[in-house]
Amino acid sequence: MGALRDLGLSDVTERAYLALVQGGPPHREKLAARLGIDVDTVDSALDELAGLGLVELDGERPLPLPPRLTLEVLAEQHLRAAAAAREGSEVLGRLWAEQTPLPDYLEVLTTTDSTAAAQEKLHREVRTQVMALSVGPVGSGAPQLAQAPGSTEAMHRGVTYRVVYSTHILRQPTAMALVHEAISAGESARVFPNVPCNLTIADSRWALLTAPMPGAERLHGLVILGGGFLDTMIGIFESFWALGVPISAMPMDAAPDGDGTSEPNRHLLTLLGAGLTDESIARELDVSKRTVTRRIAALQNSLGARSRFQLGVQAARRGWL
Repeated sequence: MGALRDLGLSDVTERAYLALVQGGPPHREKLAARLGIDVDTVDSALDELAGLGLVELDGERPLPLPPRLTLEVLAEQHLRAAAAAREGSEVLGRLWAEQTPLPDYLEVLTTTDSTAAAQEKLHREVRTQVMALSVGPVGSGAPQLAQAPGSTEAMHRGVTYRVVYSTHILRQPTAMALVHEAISAGESARVFPNVPCNLTIADSRWALLTAPMPGAERLHGLVILGGGFLDTMIGIFESFWALGVPISAMPMDAAPDGDGTSEPNRHLLTLLGAGLTDESIARELDVSKRTVTRRIAALQNSLGARSRFQLGVQAARRGWL
């Protein structure tokens, strides 16, 4: 159901309340058995519900209380807290601006943890769309490739993702699998040979630019909160998006036709146009390097292209890419 979980309560706490409301066993031990948990965990959930005014504890018999008035009061408390947070943001923001040479629309993050936390916050709080340039993990001691924390959940919420990947990422064995996984979750992905940085833009409202640094704090970040700098970052992203080659998640289990209209050949041309090496293409298509070379030669022959560059031009003109 998720109504109480959305308020920050645990899954067990919500299940306990629903079980009581739906005529569940009134005794703690029987409630624990029904939920498949121990009595101590039930006690913690009941204490949490009692603290909110959703349960009255009467010895061994927890009694559920009507939720509407309690949650209306809680909603009003949250509204007051939000208003106080906004007011505090304005006051402290002015104080911060007075003590730092940076303009108030820029925030510098000088530790790896703070930069990673800002990245996760961006994906957790984004509402409608994410635009991103990705060169993958950077700096000494960089972590392994992985989906950005919170990005999959954001796509499940209906947030749209457009990402341009640097070619060198897709040469790594695990990278394309992660990209296909993201595409399957709803991401639109493109690839370009010379993406310069990791940049993530949320809702066209704020952006996070990250860069590698020497020393223990290998990653620093720059938060951009509106203004001309943000407009510039959006323009840079859109330029790379226009130049990038779309990445398809189509499986390569069909035999290629003699031209570029089949999905296997479209996929091959996409990878070739993205600047991947024959070895990387062979690994992605799960075929030998010789097979890749032979398919490319066949496509060149069918179009009368004397070079791979000419092949790309001819394929684009015919709408194969």
